[in-house]
Amino acid sequence: MKWVEKFAATVAAAAALPLAAVPWKGLDRIPAEAVDGSGIGREEVIKRFDAIIAENAGKPFIAAKTKCLVALFDEARLSVKADDRFVDCFPEWYIGYDYRDRRVWGFLGKTPKALHRDAGLACVDCSHTCPDWNSVLALGPKGLADRARARRATAADDDERLFLDCVAEVYDAVSRLCLRWADVAEKRGAAACAADLREIAVHPPRTLAQALQWSLVYDRCQEAEGEDLRSQGNFDRLFLKFYEADIAAGRETRASAKELFRRVYDKFFAQGHHNGKNIALAGFDAAGRPVWNDISEILLELHYELNRVNPKFTFIYGRNTPRRQLLKAAKCLADGRTSIVFFNYDTAAEMFLRRGKNRDDLQYMGLIGCYEPAILGREMICSMAARVNLAKPLEAVMARKELPRDYPAFEAAYLKQLGGVIREILSDTAAFERHWYDLNPAPLLSGTFTDCIRNARDATRGGCAYNQSGCVMVGLGTAADSLAAVRYLVDERKILTMEELRGVLKSNWEGREELRLMVQRTAPKWGNNDDRVDLIAKRVYDFAAEAANSTPNGHGGTFQAGFWSIFLDMDMGRATAATPDGRRAKDPLSRNNVSTAGCGKEGPTALALSNAKLDLANSPDGHILDVILPASARPGDGAAERVASILETYAKLGGQSIHMNCFNSKTLRAAREYPENYPDLQVRVCGWNVLWRNLSKAEQDHFIATAEAQER
Repeated sequence: MKWVEKFAATVAAAAALPLAAVPWKGLDRIPAEAVDGSGIGREEVIKRFDAIIAENAGKPFIAAKTKCLVALFDEARLSVKADDRFVDCFPEWYIGYDYRDRRVWGFLGKTPKALHRDAGLACVDCSHTCPDWNSVLALGPKGLADRARARRATAADDDERLFLDCVAEVYDAVSRLCLRWADVAEKRGAAACAADLREIAVHPPRTLAQALQWSLVYDRCQEAEGEDLRSQGNFDRLFLKFYEADIAAGRETRASAKELFRRVYDKFFAQGHHNGKNIALAGFDAAGRPVWNDISEILLELHYELNRVNPKFTFIYGRNTPRRQLLKAAKCLADGRTSIVFFNYDTAAEMFLRRGKNRDDLQYMGLIGCYEPAILGREMICSMAARVNLAKPLEAVMARKELPRDYPAFEAAYLKQLGGVIREILSDTAAFERHWYDLNPAPLLSGTFTDCIRNARDATRGGCAYNQSGCVMVGLGTAADSLAAVRYLVDERKILTMEELRGVLKSNWEGREELRLMVQRTAPKWGNNDDRVDLIAKRVYDFAAEAANSTPNGHGGTFQAGFWSIFLDMDMGRATAATPDGRRAKDPLSRNNVSTAGCGKEGPTALALSNAKLDLANSPDGHILDVILPASARPGDGAAERVASILETYAKLGGQSIHMNCFNSKTLRAAREYPENYPDLQVRVCGWNVLWRNLSKAEQDHFIATAEAQER
């Protein structure tokens, strides 16, 4: 039996398992501030879940999952800190099958092949989502339930009625949760918090405090359902009407409103998400006019003053962004507040339109997670569903009985192998996704989407307007450098034959250190504006993007290519043999789209020019440029102006997203030796920031080597 058939055969049995038998996330967490008498604890909740699963045996899993959510919202213990303005953390229950856990893969009947394990990954990605925040804030929990009930009157069949019933049922429970939480808040002395919770239980939010309160309640509820909430939407637009109404009525001043936003920042920071909560700001409205308001200013002020790693920001800019606005964000970055990624509206607009998205939806663009572009509130992007190691096919070519005779034949063989890897991983990913609804439906998240209600279909079954799946391409620099090194060593310099190169790589460069260093120092390297390697990178990029883009996925849409790595450069590097560019076996691959660590010697301008040779509107799952700049020597030295100029130039070159670190290698070495002297030093590691002292030595080495190369 093929594994896909085997997988399908396990679905019914899997859905009937007791929840406690599955590797759930968070079932051992109860908030420290939980109020006695506010609900039941871990053991009792698990018993309730198991009873619900047994009672609903044989029914679609969405029915059982909905009732588990209802039980959680109605019965679990709650917490509110004394005199707090907003609700405290909700227990981190996770009522869904976690596809990111390899134990679940085995449980589902999929045993990845050795090549598949090393060359890439296939899974269902429910960790990159953004709800329809416009509907969330406009309707509140009662309004979301009522909308689903109204649509039920015109439902076409029992399947549609079941979905809409589940949405209404879960949001009725959220309303009751708000009332329960209000009682707890009142007992703890948090009267204002209690009053707002009682209001949003029965009405859409009407004040800024109520809107922020409801957004935090929703955030906790969605993550309990099992989908990481990775974007807070176009924040400065979403809350503007509440802010302006409060100012006009005298309920808030700018200072008091800023304090409310600061308290929300505190909640995001306290959640401890290692990859951060993404807040989008600026951008353009439906008429193409730049967005900027008091909330935009307040958000950046707080970011500068608090200097935290979380929340993180997407600053949407373009050729028509006023420089004074760009300078405000650039100053944050120049002064070490680097938890910002800059997203180019103009390239993104072209990219979205190529993918068939509505021009009117461009006003809602943003990033979900780290770098993944989306139409916020209308799209499920599943941006890390498929992952491909671009360096791994080099091994397959070198393992052939008959080696390619010259470089052109070698590159052709590499691309053929790469195409096979991409096809296999996309096929497996689509097979997983076709069963997503069976094992992890999302009635609460789906209930926010206007499109899901209109279509009477869960988001996991293609209910959204746009239903994409990402295919992340990792190690472009390593692949391009390695191909260039083959041409350099075998065809151009004739230092080695293909057979001799195979032997060198098989021995992991053992005894050939002088040759290895020569290759690292003199062979062409990606990221230095050198056509000898940049055009190779472009051919790999174009081939991989074409192979992924528009291939049908398993939940009603298509795959789309992204070129970035986050932590995968290290994970996939550990599974990759020595490569012709001088890299030893198990060393990291190149990160995101920068030069291999230590090889980017021509500075950020050359790096940007190398990336600009790629058609970055053909990376619909995201493309990021990492830049390291020297730290600002002193306030007023023009650093913000230089950062703004780099951003403007990259946008004109057709760049997609860019983020920056501002430091030098001397500072990093000092911070490693004397961490107590640099308690607040943070670096942007991928799509999020971390404190320098919390990085591993390998990560610190990567940043030091990259900074040193650019300082030479």
